[in-house]
Amino acid sequence: RDLLLYCIAVGLGMDENPNFFTRLHDENNDSLRLLKYHPCDENFGNRCKEHSDYGTLTLLLTDGVGGLEAFIDGEWRPVPHEEGAIIVNIGSILSAWTRQELKATLHRVAGPASKGSTTPRDALLKAAKVPRVSIAYFADPNGDVSTALEDSKMKN
Repeated sequence: RDLLLYCIAVGLGMDENPNFFTRLHDENNDSLRLLKYHPCDENFGNRCKEHSDYGTLTLLLTDGVGGLEAFIDGEWRPVPHEEGAIIVNIGSILSAWTRQELKATLHRVAGPASKGSTTPRDALLKAAKVPRVSIAYFADPNGDVSTALEDSKMKN
């Protein structure tokens, strides 16, 4: 988490204060969750409704069962599974801090009857027949950190 937050600060041009985001997370206010989506039938819509994560960052490991989609350029697009890869989602708080320079990732787990999906229906039908398991690590800032940071704080 700290390395990612450091890299994000550098990527945003915060070279004079590259530990800015890391310091906002020194209470380790994070959580780890095991997510399981049960098998469903062909008439089932979203296995998890569309949302963005509220915190700073989410790191996601998946089992390769299809259905994870991200809303990109007005379309629900499948997120491909790469063995050993970690999916990194920008959360709503980091999006607000950067004034949308980094956008929160709107995502869902589509089912066979999900509206607007660009995932092939046969792939969603195959995925619906088995449980889908993922592990999500949610990085959240310290409890006293505001979701709206002042410009002066971002520069110091």
